[in-house]
Amino acid sequence: MYAKLSERIKKTLGLESLPIAISFSTEAPEGVERMHGSARLCEMLDKVRIEGESFSTVSECHECDGGASSCGLRMMSESRKTGEFLVKLGLFGSKRAARRFLNSNPRIESGTVQVVSFSPLDKATFEPDVVVLICNAKQGMQIAEAAAYESGRRITGITGPPICSAVVAAPFLTGEVIYSLGDAGARKYMKLKDEDIFIAIPAELLPGIVENLGKVTLA
Repeated sequence: MYAKLSERIKKTLGLESLPIAISFSTEAPEGVERMHGSARLCEMLDKVRIEGESFSTVSECHECDGGASSCGLRMMSESRKTGEFLVKLGLFGSKRAARRFLNSNPRIESGTVQVVSFSPLDKATFEPDVVVLICNAKQGMQIAEAAAYESGRRITGITGPPICSAVVAAPFLTGEVIYSLGDAGARKYMKLKDEDIFIAIPAELLPGIVENLGKVTLA
């Protein structure tokens, strides 16, 4: 099923990279090997969409505390909780602003997830929770139209929080399609074009959205 969905959405939208399937679980899916070494979550997305890799990860695989804590793999570090880390990075002018920002970011509860698995959607052997697309604004608009075709519901934009929060954790927690312009970290470490945006779809909504892509009048 996922191979067909992936092919249809790639062909209809003209995507340049592979749709990414992500799952949150307490055990690694059968047949999905743990990723060798460690990386940032945003870099893991490139391993999937560009290199076609499939792998599972545990906390130790994640170099970035933000990615691991957003996905529920571990508690946020103390320096991040206080806002000190983000102030040192130059992202905020005060710890108060950084803490306000962090407290508002979507985050899966720590301890509820032990394994986060990634795969190109067309090769997914596990049931995904979230599917992430890297696309341009026009393609994102087409997804928004397809998502609203039956329900009339607008999709939600989250920009500011890192993509591990905005496009990985948020759609899982809300059950809503999310779009994001990305964040400074993702644009530094990923192979993105300036015009690229992120669309994240709760996996249970994907079949209907793909079907509706063939019904709406696409610009």
